[in-house]
Order: sequence, then C-alpha cells, then structure tokens
Amino acid sequence: MVHRPYVQDGGNTMKVALYARVSTDDKDQNPETQLFAMRRFCEDAGWEIYEEYVDQARARDYTHRKRWQSLQRDARQHRFKAVIVFRLDRAFRSVKECSNCLEDWTGRGIAFKSVKQDVIDTTTASGRFMLNIMAAVAELESEVIGERVAAGMARAKSEGRTLGRRALLISVTDICDSLVRNKNVSWAAKELKETFGQCSRAYIHAQLARFGTTPAEVIEGKWRPSAVEGEEVTEAPGDRKEFLKLPIEKRREILKKQALELAEKEGTSA
Repeated sequence: MVHRPYVQDGGNTMKVALYARVSTDDKDQNPETQLFAMRRFCEDAGWEIYEEYVDQARARDYTHRKRWQSLQRDARQHRFKAVIVFRLDRAFRSVKECSNCLEDWTGRGIAFKSVKQDVIDTTTASGRFMLNIMAAVAELESEVIGERVAAGMARAKSEGRTLGRRALLISVTDICDSLVRNKNVSWAAKELKETFGQCSRAYIHAQLARFGTTPAEVIEGKWRPSAVEGEEVTEAPGDRKEFLKLPIEKRREILKKQALELAEKEGTSA
C-alpha cells in the first residue's frame, strides 16, 4: 500500500485512489507514465494517495482487471474520497459502465477526476455533463477500432492469408524424446524451438494433455506415445507411417524444411 501525505496549509488531507491501466495489446506502454502525472496532480492539490491500483488488461476485460476489482471493494468500504485517472478511457470504454459506476460512487460520496481531461469533475454539474460526452467518445473510439480490426481480418481471409499463429509441426514423439533427453520442460522447449523455429512450455503441456499425460510422466518413463498417437499430432508429409519410421534427425530435417516453406508462403521468416 502506498501512502504519500500531501497536506494543504490549514486544511485536512483528502485521501484519493489512483487508477492506471495499460493494454496488453501494446507492450510499449508503461503505467509509470500515467502514475507520474497523477502523483504530481495530487501533490499540487494537497491530497494523500491512499493506494495506487495498476492493471495490465484491455478495458472491457474485467476478469483480468484485478486491481480495478480491488479499487471497487475499497470504494464500498469508503477508504478514499476520490478516484483519479490519467484519462477517462483508462477506466471506462462504455457510457453505460461509466454511468452505472459513477452513480454508485456518487452515492458513496466519492468523486472522479481525470488528469488529462480536467473538464471531467463529478463534483460539478458541468463536469458531469462533459463526462457523459467524453464517455460516449471513448465508446465510439473502441467500436471503431473493433470494426477496423474485423475488416482487416476479413480482407486477409479473402486473400487466403493464414490468421493467427502458424501451426507448429512438431510430433508428440519428438516432444517426448526431447523431454527424456533434457529432463526438464523449459530445456526441452528451448531445444524444440531451436530445431523447429517455435515451441513453448505451454505447447508441450497442451499436446501431452491431449493424451491424458504430463511432462513429468514422460520424463519418469511412465508414458510413451504409440505409433498411432504419434501420427495424430504430426503434420507429416507423404505417408505418415513411413515418415514415423525415419530416424528422429531425418524427421526433424523434413519438418523444419516444411516449416520454412510454409513461412515463406506466408511472407514471414521462420
């Protein structure tokens, strides 16, 4: 918990909560940019920062906005008198969500202020009016972005381009062999990534889970894939049964070549 007592001369300190959010879509964002401006804002106003709440999630992804949930719980317990944000869209992307939340806060005597949009101030009638306008703009902006993304995906699909990540061409047999050699999921993932161009711990766990097993069972020798299971995961060229009879190094060479050809076709580098 962060406590920064900013007290005005001859006045009582008002406790406020700072809320910052960065989108997971933009890894270059830094919440400190928002927090720095809000701290200065509070210092100038002579307010005490009760706590700083920071999320890394999309605006409407309330499941992963854990700190927003904490802020709401603290608001219900009247632990601060105002919520400060850097910009309105850091907290809300919908007029309805904004209106419902601020109506609840107003009933609890909690004000809402935006540092970059100083016209937003729920303690005044004009501030509340401007808040509704800015919330509508934020919602419109969010919907326009969604429409652009959908249009771009539709165009890419019509051009025959593959959407999402390129499928990994790694057999469950190769996964198990690597686990047995390395005795560690992370090292196995690194080895497979170097061989096939892409692999992760999550991919290894997911592929083995399809057969009801785990990396630990493979490492301990409690489970090995049958020929049929190996075929089920492998996107092997030509005759699958003949492919599975090839030495591991030969299979890797073929699959890596196939992955490179696919990457060139998609216009990306492997």
